[in-house]
Amino acid sequence: MGKKISWEDVERLNAKKYNNDTIFAPPNKYGYQININHPKIRPLYERYKRKVGEIILSDRQRFEFEGIIIKMIERGKNEQDNTHRTPDR
Repeated sequence: MGKKISWEDVERLNAKKYNNDTIFAPPNKYGYQININHPKIRPLYERYKRKVGEIILSDRQRFEFEGIIIKMIERGKNEQDNTHRTPDR
């Protein structure tokens, strides 16, 4: 049998493989853009699943969820840009 690995080592390797520091997913074969395991995204994802009444989302539902998140990000950027502008006189 192979060499045993501790749970701590498994978690450390997974943390490197699945970086949850960013809300954006790494390039993947499914075309997903949002990291649903990010601490700020996960609660929104769980709420969306409850809203649509699903335990596991279809690809279409996942892309709809990502579209909502991307709109929220863009809205936040636009609001942030407006707060940094100096008023016209």
